[in-house]
Amino acid sequence: MSHHQVVLVRPWTDARGGTGCCGGEPSSGICLEHRVGGEHGPDADALAVAHAYRRLREQVDDVDVQIVGANNTVFLLPAVFRAARRRVGTLAALGSAVRATTAGAVLVDGSRVGDIAALGPDGVVAAVCRATGR
Repeated sequence: MSHHQVVLVRPWTDARGGTGCCGGEPSSGICLEHRVGGEHGPDADALAVAHAYRRLREQVDDVDVQIVGANNTVFLLPAVFRAARRRVGTLAALGSAVRATTAGAVLVDGSRVGDIAALGPDGVVAAVCRATGR
């Protein structure tokens, strides 16, 4: 069981309208015979999230790493509030929960420790290690 929870909040450029576990990638053409609009690869922000995720999984033991969309407030607000409240109290935990919905945020146990684009994949790993005392 993981001792620490790490959440990577996807940047808005990586958001996918109408998707989810059942929706699929809207430009992938899963419901169409041909892809719409030609080939579209992931942008730099999406790749930074993917690289940060892979490096965290490979280099940092004993953490639960999740990638969450900034619009997924149903998950982010209560998860961050509960984690932060244990450490900083109710009022400060409310602020942490609001900041958690910032696209590109790196969250460790309910605290925002940086921004994926500003830190880069190696910086995300370093920030998580600092926040978890490694």
